[in-house]
Amino acid sequence: MATLEDRTENQIPTPAASVELRPAGTGGISDTAGEGEMSMEALLAGQDELQQKLSGKQVAWVKVISMTKDYVLVDVGEKNEGAVPVSEFDDEGDRGERKLPAVGQRIPVLRAGPGRRDGHTLLSYKRARAETGWVAALKVFQEKGRVRGRVMAAIKGGYLVNVNGVTAFLPASLADLHPVRTPARMVNTGVRCYIIEVNEAKRQLVLSRKAVLEEEAAKRRVQLMAELRVGEVRIGRILHVGANGVTVDIGGVEGTVRMSDVSWGLPKLPSGVERGFKVKVKVLSKPADEKSADPVLLGMKQLMPNPADALRRKFPPKTVVKGQVVESSATGLKLVLEGGTLAFCAAADCDPVPGYKAGAPFSAVVLSVNTNTFEVLVSFNKFEEIKDRKRMAQYLKAPPPLTLGQLLSPEKND
Repeated sequence: MATLEDRTENQIPTPAASVELRPAGTGGISDTAGEGEMSMEALLAGQDELQQKLSGKQVAWVKVISMTKDYVLVDVGEKNEGAVPVSEFDDEGDRGERKLPAVGQRIPVLRAGPGRRDGHTLLSYKRARAETGWVAALKVFQEKGRVRGRVMAAIKGGYLVNVNGVTAFLPASLADLHPVRTPARMVNTGVRCYIIEVNEAKRQLVLSRKAVLEEEAAKRRVQLMAELRVGEVRIGRILHVGANGVTVDIGGVEGTVRMSDVSWGLPKLPSGVERGFKVKVKVLSKPADEKSADPVLLGMKQLMPNPADALRRKFPPKTVVKGQVVESSATGLKLVLEGGTLAFCAAADCDPVPGYKAGAPFSAVVLSVNTNTFEVLVSFNKFEEIKDRKRMAQYLKAPPPLTLGQLLSPEKND
């Protein structure tokens, strides 16, 4: 399949069997295959063919023989030289700068008009390049291949792209997988595209870079999905942040971090979770097969320590704690333990709530840890129950047996 994908803008294909003309006075011509000296008849035939092409405004391939400040001089046969303005080679470099051909290089040209400039036939490289580029683009379009171009400018609705000398249009909606927020950044960058529309009458091309990116993304996805393992850690880039979670690109596959897996505690976005930022994620699950619509689920909090675990180790159940009341409400009491840890006592565990004022000291028993708010859940009532049981146990405790002295002196026991 023919393609222009791997050609730069200034690399124009030369005919497979073209005749290379030598400067006047070299004693003959040689073909590109290096078959040696040619006959005078072949020389004359080659020169005649070249003149016919130039006269008929057809593309002819000629050899660069020298340069001046303003012109690139080429051999057009019969001891004549053609002149191509150096301005014709603007936008030839990778970044859109001027890049002149080397002496001895063959370039395509078209006759620019009947006149002459400084005794030389005036030729156009830019028009010839557009002609050869158009023919090549049509061939690639028919064979559904890719083309490589350079973005020349950002315009309303899209971009102008130089594809081997042909100016093509790249709609903004087809320029990337996602909307381009800063169009100017694409100017002077190389792009690979498919030609999706051709207007031969107006010589216009419409391109799609998005189609190439989607095709390459699909290939990367297949490969990555085969390599992806549940439990492994990947580095990705945040594509979207929303109320339902975060979308992360992990190298060609988009994964979803549900809000409950973003951070420990109540569902919320921590600082630093913004579009474009890099983030480490853990693979929680992946689809059973490539055709499944299930997303790749990722986790961020799974790579961070859970604060609730540290609280459980510090305040195991049935531990007696002390602190102060911070605030009372119908649902219970907000507390602060000695050391600054927040705690909460539900109304059912501290009746009656209105009896507790802010700043009042308390003693309570640890019940558990709230994994959402990271508060230690305590009970005042449980603490009182434990105290009552201890008093009852002390009351019911049997008296100690009498000693020998007590037995011998019973009056002392009265």
